[in-house]
Amino acid sequence: METITKVLLLLLVSMLLVNSSVEPRDGIIPVDSASIASSRLERVRSSDVFGKQFKASLVERYGSFDNNSYDGFILASEGNPNSSSPTASYSSTTLQESGVDESDRLKTDGKHLYISSIISPGIKIFKAESGNARLVGSLPIHTLAGNALSGLYLRSAKNQLTALAGNGGYGANGAWFSADYADEKLTELFTVNISEPTAPELQNKLTLDGKLISSRRIGSIVYLATRHTAKIPGLVDFPEDRSEAANNRKLIDQTPLDDMLPKYQVNGEQRDMFNAENCFHTGQQGSNFRQQSVISLLAIDLDEAELTPRGQCFIGDAETVYASTDAIYLATTRHLYTDESSEVIYEGLPTTEIHKFALDGVQTDYRGSASIEGHLGWQQSQKPFRMSEESGILRVLSYVGETADSFDSPARLHILKENAADSALEIIATLPNERRTAPLGKKGEHIYATRFIGERGYLVTFRATDPLYILNLSDPTDPHIISALEIDGYSDFLMPVGEHFLLGIGKDAIAQTDDSVGFGGIRGAWDQGVKLSLIDISNPDAPFEKQKIILGKRGTNTPVSSTHHALTTLLKGDSLHVNIPVSLHETVLDNYGAPADHPSNHFGWTQDALHRYKININSGVISELNPIIAKFDSIPEDAAYYFDTSWQHDRSVIVGEESYYLKRDKVFTSAD
Repeated sequence: METITKVLLLLLVSMLLVNSSVEPRDGIIPVDSASIASSRLERVRSSDVFGKQFKASLVERYGSFDNNSYDGFILASEGNPNSSSPTASYSSTTLQESGVDESDRLKTDGKHLYISSIISPGIKIFKAESGNARLVGSLPIHTLAGNALSGLYLRSAKNQLTALAGNGGYGANGAWFSADYADEKLTELFTVNISEPTAPELQNKLTLDGKLISSRRIGSIVYLATRHTAKIPGLVDFPEDRSEAANNRKLIDQTPLDDMLPKYQVNGEQRDMFNAENCFHTGQQGSNFRQQSVISLLAIDLDEAELTPRGQCFIGDAETVYASTDAIYLATTRHLYTDESSEVIYEGLPTTEIHKFALDGVQTDYRGSASIEGHLGWQQSQKPFRMSEESGILRVLSYVGETADSFDSPARLHILKENAADSALEIIATLPNERRTAPLGKKGEHIYATRFIGERGYLVTFRATDPLYILNLSDPTDPHIISALEIDGYSDFLMPVGEHFLLGIGKDAIAQTDDSVGFGGIRGAWDQGVKLSLIDISNPDAPFEKQKIILGKRGTNTPVSSTHHALTTLLKGDSLHVNIPVSLHETVLDNYGAPADHPSNHFGWTQDALHRYKININSGVISELNPIIAKFDSIPEDAAYYFDTSWQHDRSVIVGEESYYLKRDKVFTSAD
């Protein structure tokens, strides 16, 4: 039955794609102009209009009975899946954009380390002194769902720490794409007085309906994007017959709009978050994805005595946030997607909707929308890096796969400019295009690391080798490839080192050349140890790999591949100090019949450590410093096979000449 269901659903998707297809022109499939128009947000004219729009979307989701529906997803598939200031004496959180702070589990003011515990909800404060870290204060925090805190913001000049809870559970699992995943979820914000680090004191608590998508801080303002799914008592999530579907429609019709919109509580007192007039709808007819979520973009001034969220909302969806100092962009894939084997699968030829909101203190002003080809990738932490704003121009790299046009380019660069008169983000250029036909990536490759730095763009695609593309973006109407460099392995994250170098962090890889382990003729590569690759870009026409470092064997991991917050840097004169946590796998295991030297062989866990380097930003010479090894109280004899050291949460800071390595809730130093 499941096979028949999948076939019927895939046939339905094929019909949708055929009916909405656009004929290619000169080898290029243009962006559908109707799609661009439908992506625009329209301000609600009245509460009645908003209520009808919202309830219509709920009826579409809950008010019909579908024999072919068998789970919470739309369909199943067989798819394949800044550095610190030169004068700073201590490191800060690695950010995508200077001036736009991001939450993380470790913050420092150069005197103390402020840590969100992963064992139980709360804050721990360590004093950093002469290479030692002493626990001097702690504050348990009661979260409604018992979740660990998801991140901290530090305002040392105000002696204030802000803690967030409620946005866990993304990872590789795509379940959160379903609107049902946001049912009855809450986001909590706590402010803590740290004027006495030995006795931190909880100041205020703000509770918001909706699951936190992401947050940013600019000055005293914290911006939150949340996703709320209305929960109506008695509503059956997946009606199994026409009677249940009819009852759902009745419940939706009888429920007041006010009961379905998100609320907030400040210090326990519930209040309305929005009037309907503060909200938008997309105005789409016959959309092929379901819009029963309320997306809120909220601004909270931490200087106010009483925390008050202000902002706007829209009926639709959002899966990632990119922020410059002037604007926030919310983006989501507009097409059928699902979760298969714990991976997000995008069907057919998806498009991505992007909505721009200008920032002015607590004011968020909707400025326009666009729909572009492709999606923003599979890894949640990398999606914001697919976007970058420079002088009001938005650059976006998307994945379009193998069949988007005759160039067989898996990636597409879009350059967008605001048209305030039409509430649109106009696409003023794409790459490849009719004039610049060279593909971004080879057929079958996926996008890995992306980074925009001023008038340059850097893109890594990979399947067997790592082509690093350097893009010239100086003329927004004529972006083009400057050069491409092929090296072994791939990079998940790219960061500038001075003016002449680029550091890539990812994995080494060995191209597949045989069928000795039964994978047929699939072209690809076996990832190996963690790789640091220093690329000389002083001549962008001829970049080259100046130095590489390989850490460990196959199975070795670094949290930098999952979040840029795990990378720590501090510039001291001409030397950039770099800290990278690594879970090292070098222990030989029984690989059950595979040749002893085959690149597919996994190795067992050996140790977790903070690897430290100095890079001369002028010469590009990398010097290795002594690593700081995490010493566990007890290690089982068979640790190589299953020992979980929670390496994904590892962080570090540099204070003066010392490094502090956070492993779980313990801080290690070179003195240990």
